[in-house]
Amino acid sequence: MKVLLIAQEPPLSHDRVVTGNSIRTRQLTRCLEQAGHEVAHIWQENPRSDSETTFTGRDDLRGLLMRQNADVHLVGYWELLDLMPFESDVPLILDFLAPRPLEQLFEDPHQLRQDLRRLQVDLSKVDLLLTGSEKQHALMLLPLLEAGLDLGRETGAVVVPLAAETIDKPRSNPKADGWKLVSGGVNWPWRNTEPYWKAIESMPEHGSDKLELILFGGGYALDGRHEASDHGKRKVRSLLPYEQFSEWLLEHGHIGLELADDNVERRFSQSFRSIEFLRHGLPVICNTYLSLARQIERYDAGWLIDNADDLPELLRAIMSDPSAWRAKSSNACRLAESLFSPAETCAPLLEWLKSPRKAARLPREIPAPPELGAPALKRRAGAIYQLGKRSLGARFPGARSRVLKAQRRVFGGHQDRGVVIVTRSDLFPADHGAAVKIVETARGLSRVGRDVALVTDDRRYWWRVNNGEVTRKRVPLWVRAISLPGFVSKALHYSKDIPGNNAFLYLPLTDGSYFWRTLYAARRVGARVLQAEFPAYVRPCIHASEVLDTRLALVEHNVEYERIRTQVAELTEEQYRRYKAIEIDLCNHCDAVICVSDNDRQKLAEDGVDLDRLYTVPHGVDLDQFDLPAEAGLRERFGIPEQAPLLVYHGTFSYPPNLRALEVYAQELLPRLEQAGLSCHVLAVGREPPEKSPHPHIHLTGSVDKVGPWIKAADLAVVPLLDGGGTRMKIIDCFAAGTAVVSTSKGIEGIPVINGKHALVIDDWDAMAAAIGQLLREPDRAQSLAVAARAMAATMDWKSIASEYVRIFDTLEGKSQG
Repeated sequence: MKVLLIAQEPPLSHDRVVTGNSIRTRQLTRCLEQAGHEVAHIWQENPRSDSETTFTGRDDLRGLLMRQNADVHLVGYWELLDLMPFESDVPLILDFLAPRPLEQLFEDPHQLRQDLRRLQVDLSKVDLLLTGSEKQHALMLLPLLEAGLDLGRETGAVVVPLAAETIDKPRSNPKADGWKLVSGGVNWPWRNTEPYWKAIESMPEHGSDKLELILFGGGYALDGRHEASDHGKRKVRSLLPYEQFSEWLLEHGHIGLELADDNVERRFSQSFRSIEFLRHGLPVICNTYLSLARQIERYDAGWLIDNADDLPELLRAIMSDPSAWRAKSSNACRLAESLFSPAETCAPLLEWLKSPRKAARLPREIPAPPELGAPALKRRAGAIYQLGKRSLGARFPGARSRVLKAQRRVFGGHQDRGVVIVTRSDLFPADHGAAVKIVETARGLSRVGRDVALVTDDRRYWWRVNNGEVTRKRVPLWVRAISLPGFVSKALHYSKDIPGNNAFLYLPLTDGSYFWRTLYAARRVGARVLQAEFPAYVRPCIHASEVLDTRLALVEHNVEYERIRTQVAELTEEQYRRYKAIEIDLCNHCDAVICVSDNDRQKLAEDGVDLDRLYTVPHGVDLDQFDLPAEAGLRERFGIPEQAPLLVYHGTFSYPPNLRALEVYAQELLPRLEQAGLSCHVLAVGREPPEKSPHPHIHLTGSVDKVGPWIKAADLAVVPLLDGGGTRMKIIDCFAAGTAVVSTSKGIEGIPVINGKHALVIDDWDAMAAAIGQLLREPDRAQSLAVAARAMAATMDWKSIASEYVRIFDTLEGKSQG
């Protein structure tokens, strides 16, 4: 079986200073390999030095996960779970030795609630948790339940303590060489050792016996560079490379110290230092409250104390009887061999790996609205009819049929399998990413049996989508007349404290007409689901769903408050906090929040959206339009020489990240390519271009009907994006067009590509220009990238994406009916 070990650091090297995490990683690797498993080790590194073994962020890691194709993923530190996918068929194990929330209690208590939320989100991805002690095991059971693991059917967590392979016993004679007490490590805020060290310093000389306290380290620096200092009995030394430290313990050390003031973190922690001491035959003095204390006492492998005042007397007793110390030294080795041998500690993990599996989850909770339920209008009308029937009786023999006809005329067609999508108005032509996604989602849903209505900012019309065909319908005058006039609503809205270029996306927070038009369209298509595109469009849908008794979904194209923060330089912190609060609140009013990437899903979950509401459905692609031939006559139209290499970039250029990408072309890439002898031209395809091109070789096409033929006309697609959110539809379009892609990591974010197989991902402009030149000179290499990318795009057609939406809707509707 292949186990992919995903760590923070490279494998342990004996000639370097190491951390406890790297020691733990070595333990697990050796244990698994000795049991016959194949172990591949990858780690986080910035900047990334090796594409086969290192990753910087989520997209690098996704590529490695695909390439490694392991049977099990073992994550060595919980924060790395942020980068792991939410949905995966590969069982995931988390090694959780450090109780991070308890550490945060002392380090940054203001961040603790956010970290607990983040931990809950991350644990929802885990199938098995490894803890270092029984105390930690008990501590983590409730968080695992909160994260959705069904502990009634699953193990959930197993205890895999730190392991120790016995080295030898101390070689020096403390009576002749002087007693050396050893401790050290990082000066964490939750580990207050100073009272114990002062107690040692205050001890008078004990006859001819010499006593020194050797402290290794101080700060958290892997290079170990700390200035040595001597203060009486206390000697501070730099951290040593692992092999040198081991040798020092054997040659000079006598007693290990694991002492600090009592607190909740210390009670649940595991100490790498203590295990190192024991395996080198150093008996340990430790606090009675530690998990290790019971084992020290059971094997007589050291001494236990309650407070610093007891330490001087204990040390005098130890120094007066070296033979007792030697006996405890032997017992320390025996303890390490018996309880901390790799075979013993890893047995629960190896047993689970005999049949690894995805853990059973508790059923998703589809939250009910926090108010008294109201039946659908059709049912309520029926109840009113029954009351009227009892009252009127047989005196009006034609009343029943007349009421029933009126009921069907006003409320008929409701509660079929329809979907109403409520969204912005700039959908036709679908010449930007949001419009493509919305329209193609509607068409895809209509092709899999859903009657779809589109309700937009346009008060005059709504659109019906049936079997892929979009038909414009007029909104009746009486529906339009119910609300305030449009100019009044806009005056009220645009005068609020909101950035002008994003204000239109928040119009439904003010404009009440969306509610009535949504009701009207919902009755026309028999809606069972209302789907808001962008957060503010949830507001009218909340009230409409209550009236119609439908389910409510939100599609998040980005995490909007983060996008605005990135793009609006003048945004104040107060504005940011308000937009964030609005978006989180609206998300939590929905039955489902559908994200386009795990990046966005992770962020929303960490910021307070209920985990059970969140789903990931990526962008799709209309493969048919990319089977059309390349756009003809481009070179003549724009005056591009026949032999000039042609690059392409497409997007909406009023969107600041796309405009900045054109500036990168003009200022960084085209000059470098020109210096390399390549006079490249660029097609900038998309609506709302700048008034003037930033470079003579950048040609602004404006809006086009179908983007596929334009992309196919280019030699390469180059995407030098530096910021933005969501998933890059432009990348998927280029893949579908069969055009090789060179992109920044930001430009291809959210798409699980393998760098070098599906695309070239480069963040340095010199290297990017060189890669563009290489692909232009080696068309076979470009073709290889294009073929692999097209194969990936083939799995992302809109019908497949629509089927994912239907699966979610079926879940919501089933809960509603249940």
